This record gives sequence, structure tokens and C-alpha cells, in this order.
Amino acid sequence: MTIPQRTNPKGAQAPQHTFSKTFVFLIALAFAGFFQSCDPAALVDTSKKQKWDNAYLWFEPGNMESIYVSDDANIKHAQQIPNDSEYLIEWEKSGETYSLKVTSYNQEIDFAWFTGYDAASSSEEIPWIKTGHSIELVSSKLKPAENGKYQVSISDDLKN
Repeated sequence: MTIPQRTNPKGAQAPQHTFSKTFVFLIALAFAGFFQSCDPAALVDTSKKQKWDNAYLWFEPGNMESIYVSDDANIKHAQQIPNDSEYLIEWEKSGETYSLKVTSYNQEIDFAWFTGYDAASSSEEIPWIKTGHSIELVSSKLKPAENGKYQVSISDDLKN
């Protein structure tokens, strides 16, 4: 009986089978696509997901019968609703001083911003007075309304 001899010269290698490398590459590509479709911040820190419930409200000081409400800061997405349905906005101006009170019937107000407040710097906090589901601001620092409307954004901290 004869034993077959190697036909490759000494030191030469047989060709590598590329099926396993191709398979690993395709699996890696599939996982990369999966992770790109996810919110990376939510993967790392799940506390960032659904942390705030925001509402954006617009009102015209001369017409307080209806207000505009949106889930984002774009007034084009806002819906007109009667004032005192989901929210009540009260506005009063006497001379240089104005009073703004916002009441939310469906959410707590943990943070609020008013576009009409003329802050001296970007770090100045608006001196809101918070009572239950209402916030109130009495001030003489007032910017002109943009296109006749002011915006109040209110936020409920859902983790609080």
C-alpha cells in the first residue's frame, strides 16, 4: 500500500475557506443595522427615555378665549383649543407690570419657560410662584410678543 504524498511544496498553505469570515461579517452587519435603528441614549441610559412630559402653549394677550397647544415647539403643529379646557392661561397687564398665570388640569408643572420674560442673562431663572398645578409670574421684564403671540412651555418631570 502506498501513502499519497503531499502535492504542495513545503511551506505552502491550502486556500482558506472564506465561508466563516463571510458569515461573521453578515452577522456583524445585521447587528450594526439593529443598533442604528435604536435610540443610543436609551440603550445606555434608560432613564433618559420618557423623562419629561412637555406641552407648548401660545396665547394672544388681546384674545384669551382660545389658546394654541402642541407637543413640540413648532406653532405650525399647534391645535387651537378653548382657554380653560385643558389649560387655563390668565394674563393681566397694568402699566409696566404684568401677571401671567398658567394652570394645567392634566399634568404637574415642574419646569416652565415664558418667551416674553426679558432675562438679563441666559442663566437667569424665571421667578415662578408654583401652587399645585399652577405657576404664576409677576414681573415688569417683558419682551414684545412674536407675531402677536407669547409661548409658555411647561414640563412635568415623570421621574419625580
